[in-house]
Amino acid sequence: MNILYLLHFNAPMGGLHENLYSSALFMNNNNQNVWIVIKEGPLAERLRHNGVNTIIVDYKYISETLNAIRNTNVDFDIVHTHPGLSRKAALHISKEFDIPLVMTFHGMWADSLHLYHDRINSIICVSEGIKDYIKTQTENIGDKCYVIPNGYNDKLFTNLISFDPTQKNLNIGLVTRLDEDKSFILDIFLIALKYLKDYEEFTFTFKIIGTGKKQDEFLQSCKDLLNGTKHRIEFTGWLVDESLIKAYSECDIIFAPGRSAIESMASGKPTIAVGSKKFIGLIKHDNWKKGVYNNFGGYGNKFKDYINGSLETDLDFLLSDTTNINLVGDFSYQIATNYYPDSSLNQNLLTIYETLVLEDTLRKRYLKA
Repeated sequence: MNILYLLHFNAPMGGLHENLYSSALFMNNNNQNVWIVIKEGPLAERLRHNGVNTIIVDYKYISETLNAIRNTNVDFDIVHTHPGLSRKAALHISKEFDIPLVMTFHGMWADSLHLYHDRINSIICVSEGIKDYIKTQTENIGDKCYVIPNGYNDKLFTNLISFDPTQKNLNIGLVTRLDEDKSFILDIFLIALKYLKDYEEFTFTFKIIGTGKKQDEFLQSCKDLLNGTKHRIEFTGWLVDESLIKAYSECDIIFAPGRSAIESMASGKPTIAVGSKKFIGLIKHDNWKKGVYNNFGGYGNKFKDYINGSLETDLDFLLSDTTNINLVGDFSYQIATNYYPDSSLNQNLLTIYETLVLEDTLRKRYLKA
């Protein structure tokens, strides 16, 4: 198949980018001809480095985007898009080429779906909670909706590193973009710092793995909170592939949303899941299904849903008896490896593509009969 992906974004890196990168590489490595309409930047470079075709546009003018796609002279079989400016171009291309259109929703941004839902062949949602929400945004789409979660790269995340419960120097990680739309996550992490800074039994290194427009402000807030204590901040910026896996392995407890939470769990780490919309908390026996349901914090009402003291309770559970760190990490690993390996998730996506293309072939032949 000739598969066309369209993705527009503002931040140069993030979970959305990793979602597309994972699918594109899987399709490309499974003998599909993949083209990505994308802005120049780190993601485009990674895609090209791995043999994926890129069509570089800035999405400023839709006519230029459409011409760039036409100039490939490829007869595309299917197009897959995401909310935003890329969606507008994808609707045009799907109609012009008369091919199926797939659209993925990652959270509570429905992108005016009610105006064009009849032109989409399949809707992919990253969790059951997101699917339930998207179905409230328009009528008659239930039979189009599928759940394909974010996953982790099961070829890279392979080593489970146990925690030494006798150690007193702990690394606590935060993996997220540091942008305005992630403010709730950053606020929760600051609550953690405020609580942990007075812990005398341990020395903490807080590893900040991410980047964004609030980066300087957030890092300064962290430093101000830890001023005069024995704890410190370590900032790495955004990491990918082996560098990211190494960073996960070096952490003992991790705060993360969505895909990053899944990667943290796949690393066997106690994971405090907090997304841009909801605090799930330490993934354990009583809340893991809730995390799975809403993509580990992608659907909710931020502090309106938050129960004061719940974060502190989670931290106390891990730190009052540090053997719990391995127990919770093992539990997290079980969930990730059973539900989220991206090789099987992307195979499900490929099956949807193949079915839609055959369905479209049958539709066209039936109309000619």
